[in-house]
Amino acid sequence: MEHPYLLELAQSGVAIFGLNYKDEDAAARQWLQQLGDPYRLNIADREGSLGLDLGVYGAPETFLLDEQGVVRYRHVGVVDERVWHNTLQPLYQQLTAEVER
Repeated sequence: MEHPYLLELAQSGVAIFGLNYKDEDAAARQWLQQLGDPYRLNIADREGSLGLDLGVYGAPETFLLDEQGVVRYRHVGVVDERVWHNTLQPLYQQLTAEVER
């Protein structure tokens, strides 16, 4: 399960936003209460329409967005320490550097 590593990333300052894709609100809240909530904001996508717009075909999926909200990278699967360090962190740092320019 990826969620505990997301808590670590959020605590380090990485902004993480959640998409509650086709889940019941109460079940999602309970899950976050049990495991902790790394998300700055959670969006309820009860019908899955936003997920369809994003091209989601299997959870979990992670998207890196730039300052304008444009999807710059999509990762399908769990985000663990290896995926973060080898793939996502370099891209995240590149996007952060673009904002600082």
